[in-house]
This record gives sequence, C-alpha cells and structure tokens, in this order.
Amino acid sequence: MKLSTVRRVLAASVASIALSVSAVACGSGSDDGGSDDAAKKPDADKGASSAPGKSGSGDDTSGESGGSDPGSGSGSERKLSTAELAKLLLVKSDLTGPLKGYVVEKPGPDEVDTSGGMKASGSECQPLIDTLNEVAPAGAAETERRAVIGPKAKRLEEGLGSQVALSSYESAADATKALEALKNAVDNCGDGFKATGTSAEDNQEFTRVDTQTPPKGADQAVAYDLVGDVADGEEVAEGMSSEMPMKFVYARSGSTVAMFLTYNPFDPKKTAFPQGLVDAQIKKLTGGAGA
Repeated sequence: MKLSTVRRVLAASVASIALSVSAVACGSGSDDGGSDDAAKKPDADKGASSAPGKSGSGDDTSGESGGSDPGSGSGSERKLSTAELAKLLLVKSDLTGPLKGYVVEKPGPDEVDTSGGMKASGSECQPLIDTLNEVAPAGAAETERRAVIGPKAKRLEEGLGSQVALSSYESAADATKALEALKNAVDNCGDGFKATGTSAEDNQEFTRVDTQTPPKGADQAVAYDLVGDVADGEEVAEGMSSEMPMKFVYARSGSTVAMFLTYNPFDPKKTAFPQGLVDAQIKKLTGGAGA
C-alpha cells in the first residue's frame, strides 16, 4: 500500500488531511481557532472532520464497549440533522487540559470527497472499506466532519492531525446494526484483505486488522487499527517501519455514531490520538443529544 494511495483514501474519506498538510507546510492561521465559526453556523454544508482519545483508543478511552442496546444511553433515538450534529461536535473551547492549544477545522465543500468506489476482496470485510468510502459505516443519513490539529510544535510528532465525524442514522436500531457489522468485519478480517479501487493505482492490500480496546461512555463502541504496508516492496530507512496503522474508533449514542481517525506518515510507530480527545467528544455527544 503506497503512501500516496493512503493519502488519497483518507482524503476521500475524511478530507481534512488537506487542511492539516497546509497547516504543517505553511503554518496556517488555524492556531487562532478560526474554524470554530463552524459551530456557530450549524447550517454549514455537510462534510467536515475532528478527533479524540488516545492510542488504539488509548489510555483515556480504555474499557469495554457500553453495550449495544439501541436505547441504553442519553443520545437521541431519532435522526439528527447536520445542524444538530454540528452543535454536538467539539469546538476549540471544549479543548482544555492536555488539549489546550489544539484547534478545530472544518473542511470546505471542495475538500470533501465521498465518492467511494472501493470494494473489499470479501464481503465480510466490506464494512471496513465502507468507512473509507463514506467515513461512517454504511447507512448513515447525515454526516458532519471536523479536523483537530495540534500546536505547531507537535505537528511533525503527531502527524497530519486527527479527524472526527458525527453521523446520524434513521434510528438507533439502524446505527446499532451498522456498528455490529463493523465489529464483525474487525473480528473476521484480522489477517488482512485486499481492496480494489476505481483505478489500478488505488488497489491496495491491508496486512492486518488489529482489535483495540473500545472507549467507555457510549451505548456501543468499536476500536481497531487498519494496517497497511507503505513500502510496497521498496526499502525503508533503517529504524523506520514500513507498516502504517490507521487508527479508528467508533462510538454510538442513540442514533448517532462518532468516528475518530488518525495516522502518522512521519513516524507510524507513534500513531496515537491526542490525550483526552475521544473522551471529550463522547462526553459532549452523550450529554448533549436531545431526544
């Protein structure tokens, strides 16, 4: 799996990579938290990304899933609009403690591409590809995305930032089924699988899927690393790993599913979510979603 291919896949699924790259390369003005304006404009167009937690799901997010009872939590049981999802996403003022100095960005409409088109080699692994194609597990009605980018001093260490998306389903039962299908794919595809894209250069092979500990505080949660080999047969520098894990965490509250994603092309071994981010978003989602 070539690094360029990884970037294309992630750009298509979360799109905030472009924002993060420009922040690293140009020292963009994102440190002023300007994109928090998105939270003040809940009618902003569909599409954006943000993030959370800690590695795998991290120290802050360790623990078992909160179960899969569609009505066990405080989240809304009905489908939420994009405006309602936007109000539940993290903004800069939510980023306190170890998250102080991080900013939240919303990708513009030209930076979101969910055209999808990738297919897994086996149907049992398709839910893992659906999340790359569309961010959310299959069946989501609405999705809002944000990117969370660290202070300039941390960007090369942490990689291209982290992403979070909130996706609303027609019902809590639909959201439950979507995460159950994703969990089954994680369980059944641990030895890796191949995926084909719309062109040969988009074809890729994932070497394994590593199950991680899901976060607490949600009705249902899944955490895993989707691992690919970025060397694609080429030599890598001494001490560097050819494997790149993409860390995913999904957490459901009622009919809404939160997605968290991060990866670090600069040093894959250090791939981790910023401390506390996953917990912060889950807390805001479960405490703020009105029925």
